[in-house]
Amino acid sequence: MADSFGKYLRRKRKQKGKSQRALADEAGVNFTYLSKVENDVPGFSSLSEPTLEKLAGALDVDPDEMITRAGKIPSDVKRMLVDDFSLVKEIRNRERRSGE
Repeated sequence: MADSFGKYLRRKRKQKGKSQRALADEAGVNFTYLSKVENDVPGFSSLSEPTLEKLAGALDVDPDEMITRAGKIPSDVKRMLVDDFSLVKEIRNRERRSGE
């Protein structure tokens, strides 16, 4: 089972050797809020896409990985899916094939 977003974020932060305060400052996030996100406090996990991108930059992580680990779909990908329904079908077919 995959880590929660908070555990994922903490692991990435520690791998970079950054304190919570340093990461919060670099990403423009409130330190207390970041602590609550890392500790999976209910109601403190819904970060905006721009904030997730800033965290990704500060941690040298692919922004798409950070966004999807947070349980979101990058906005440009969402637009592609809306504009081309065949992509949705392809993703579903791919998932079915991988489950066989």
